[in-house]
Amino acid sequence: MKPRVIIPWFPGTNCHWETKHAFEKAGADGRIVLLKQLLDGRVRLTDADLIALAGGFSWGDHLRAGYVAAMDFVYLLRDQLLEAVERQIPMIGICNGFQMLVTAGLLPGGQGIGKPTALLDNNASARFEHWNRTVIYLHKPSGIDCLWVKGLDGHKMYLPVGHGEGQLVLLDGSAVLNVVATYGTMSGDASYPVSPNGSAVAGICDPTGRIIGLMPHPERRTDSEHGGVYGLPIFQAGVNAVK
Repeated sequence: MKPRVIIPWFPGTNCHWETKHAFEKAGADGRIVLLKQLLDGRVRLTDADLIALAGGFSWGDHLRAGYVAAMDFVYLLRDQLLEAVERQIPMIGICNGFQMLVTAGLLPGGQGIGKPTALLDNNASARFEHWNRTVIYLHKPSGIDCLWVKGLDGHKMYLPVGHGEGQLVLLDGSAVLNVVATYGTMSGDASYPVSPNGSAVAGICDPTGRIIGLMPHPERRTDSEHGGVYGLPIFQAGVNAVK
């Protein structure tokens, strides 16, 4: 049986089909699930082997990018989310999905659900940045076996970005960033236009290595006819981890 990937859909999510395609190309069975289906219990997050929060502008990015959708998780779907974490179900958040995970307190992690320790703040340019080709390097974080980047340390990708709030800022001085992706170089480059947002960090994982967030869009680079397959290994690593 193929691993099952649940991709929650919120009003404004717009990268769900690409995310589904990426996971299916990696050998999984992707399923797009409406928020209402999760709320009424027809589908539960714990039905999944993997959970993917896709990019877009959930709830129109009102209040802050990904904020309202994150509150759906923290309050309306809290029991399901807690159970998914307890069952160690791997999760990936891409762009808006990354913003949700940070706002919900799952990334960088450490304080618990509903207790964020970081913020994906406004881009340093103070405008929406939409680029078709950005240099991204993947990393194995020190002391952590992040399943999403297993065997990919130093992997160079050319990925699209499209966000207005992607500058990673720590709110808690004790928070630790487990960096899995950087802009421009292996050590990271926060300068514009190497980085679209003023941060050298393009992605992080939680202390368990099971939850990852990325601002660039690997799901848009999984076919050779669409700019290359640079992003596909991330999805393959996730699927292989739960086979």
